[in-house]
Amino acid sequence: MNKLASFCLILSVVPYSYAETVEAKPKNKNENDPEVIVVIGTKLDMQQQTLEVPRSMTVITDKYIEDTQAQELTDVIKQTPSISVSNNDRPLMGEILIRGFGNERVNLIVDGVNYQQYSDGSSTSTYVSPLDLDPSIVKAVEITRGADGVTQGSGAIGGQIRVVSKGGWDYGGVGSGVLVRGGYADAKNAHHYGVTAFHSNDDLALALHVNKRHFGNIEINKKDGDGSDRGQTAEIKNNGDTEDFRLKANLDTDYGRFDSNTFYTESTIGDLPFRNQSRWDTHPISEQETAKRFSQTFSHQFDPSSDFINLNSRFYYQQYKKERLQSGDIIFPNKTYSFDNIENFTDETYGLSLENSIVNDWQNVTSESIIFASWEQQKFEDDNHDNLAQKDSQLYGKSRGDTFAGGVLNNSHWQTWLSTEAGVRYDHYRRSSDNYSEYGNNEDGEFSLNAGVTLRPTQWLRLYARYNQGFRGPNIRELYKSDNWACHRPTKNCYLEPQPDLKAERSENVEIGLGLIFEDMTWGDKFVFKLNGFDTEVKDFIDSAPFMYKLVDNKKVFATPEQATHRDYSSKNISKLYSKGIEAELSYQIAKFDLFANYSRVRMDVQGVPNFYLGTISDETEPYDRAPQDKINLGFSWQVLEELRVSGVSSYAMDMDRLPEWQLEREMNVEGYQLHNLYLTYNPLYLDDLDIRFGIENLTDETYSVWPDDDGATLPGRNYKVSLNYQF
Repeated sequence: MNKLASFCLILSVVPYSYAETVEAKPKNKNENDPEVIVVIGTKLDMQQQTLEVPRSMTVITDKYIEDTQAQELTDVIKQTPSISVSNNDRPLMGEILIRGFGNERVNLIVDGVNYQQYSDGSSTSTYVSPLDLDPSIVKAVEITRGADGVTQGSGAIGGQIRVVSKGGWDYGGVGSGVLVRGGYADAKNAHHYGVTAFHSNDDLALALHVNKRHFGNIEINKKDGDGSDRGQTAEIKNNGDTEDFRLKANLDTDYGRFDSNTFYTESTIGDLPFRNQSRWDTHPISEQETAKRFSQTFSHQFDPSSDFINLNSRFYYQQYKKERLQSGDIIFPNKTYSFDNIENFTDETYGLSLENSIVNDWQNVTSESIIFASWEQQKFEDDNHDNLAQKDSQLYGKSRGDTFAGGVLNNSHWQTWLSTEAGVRYDHYRRSSDNYSEYGNNEDGEFSLNAGVTLRPTQWLRLYARYNQGFRGPNIRELYKSDNWACHRPTKNCYLEPQPDLKAERSENVEIGLGLIFEDMTWGDKFVFKLNGFDTEVKDFIDSAPFMYKLVDNKKVFATPEQATHRDYSSKNISKLYSKGIEAELSYQIAKFDLFANYSRVRMDVQGVPNFYLGTISDETEPYDRAPQDKINLGFSWQVLEELRVSGVSSYAMDMDRLPEWQLEREMNVEGYQLHNLYLTYNPLYLDDLDIRFGIENLTDETYSVWPDDDGATLPGRNYKVSLNYQF
């Protein structure tokens, strides 16, 4: 890959820019932004533009979200290639992974604000999913797969998910109105209600969204003693509630466009077993977690119709609070352990970004360059209180992180047969802790390079190649945490210890692919196909790998379980992580019938993990257990009548048995499954502003689990859904 880095440096003198995103301002404010990438859903007017950029991308539109009556964004995100959601046996929960990379290795951007998946290594620090906003207010979800530090930002080793919510110009043009909505899903005992008020004219757009959702006990099909696929219906005890409020304002003036976005959400998940592990279901102990998020964004776009000035600036503030209550008893034959704890943390983030676009045209070449800079500061503090012992403590303490980035991106189109992209970005981070000031600062910086080419040898064929580098500094929870407890035997203690010398993760990603597009054929109106293969390597990958040791002359020495006196679960740099695979997407249209299909296959391997049982570090390469199952998704939409549309989605997941040997020995592998969902949308001709939707999910009442899920929990059975929208 060093040769590819040299190739990237050469290409960096050739122009590149951001791929156009769904946030681009439309030329006509009364129309929705153009769909510029592969879209899951109906009528894909411009999906062929995905073939012009050398990366794997998908956009999910609001129409698809509405037709499937998604009650959580993860419901539709996981129907795209190489996406998995772990620990999602309950609503409002789940860690999102792209190509097996999760936590803060996936950038989640909602209306320009970074929504973190808080973690301290390989384990998440929260139960509530960061994407807990109501899907009904979402205009589009843009998913970019693969490590790309230049265009997606620091930390995006897995990829990026960008969510754009609806504004006043997205509700039918000039005018005012109110949209009310509601729905029900029986398998999750889910109710959702919402109202949107909007006003827009040629220069001003306002939209106010208010939503409430409740999720009760969840009906599942529990495997019986014989392991049959269908059997006893059971309920998972659950009590989830979420409320969100969003105010969007857009103003066009002679001095540019001004945008404001105010958002508040509060989500609570109750009746969880201890540590959300089903093996504690029978014990009289439960947990409840509440997450509160407030964010405010101001942005300005100044475009004086000059080729040299198109200035965009953005400032945002975000506060996130988590409170987890834990109460009850764990009862063993010889002892009862009582719990009455409160765990809290508060995270505040300030961010500022500036970018300017320069357009050049000479002869048969069109070029756009973007110069950008960004700064972000994060302040984090946690506190825990044991009501039984009347004792206060901190796991992470009070910490601060600063990140600065700057760079140049460039995109050029050489007539119609060639496009090239190149870019360079510099990231610098600094982390520090008031609790562990003796360690000083953990800081580092790195340049990331990007290069790509798209060839168009014919009107219907596209060939592309891409090379990217990524860079992720350790977060403050990976660096600074401390705890100890008695475990396994009276002579052995378990520890979490500060790791002030953690190194940043560095990644390289190579992708190659081809695309096909045919229009106005005898056998259809449009056919689009894209196939790509990827190869990602991450050095100094950070993971919470167990490390068993004993103290010899006050130094840590590897030891077997029999000899060890300490078991350390702190975050560590392991040697290397590899992720390879292929992804394919297809869209087809004929008359009033649309079809989409996608396939993904990801293989992950790791090298340099401590052996939990032998007390050694293994140099051998072994499977990494966060890769998603191989999966095929098929979907269709058919406008049967002017007022009636039928759509459906089927998912086929393969067996997951490519796991480390110790997991296979404990039968932690997961069987494949088939899920079939059917939806109906009815718009009565006599009442144009009314939408009535019905749906049946898991049509065959499948009993299944989705990897990665270490707990092996089964997911909901057959689910009947109904929803209604009416716009005044």
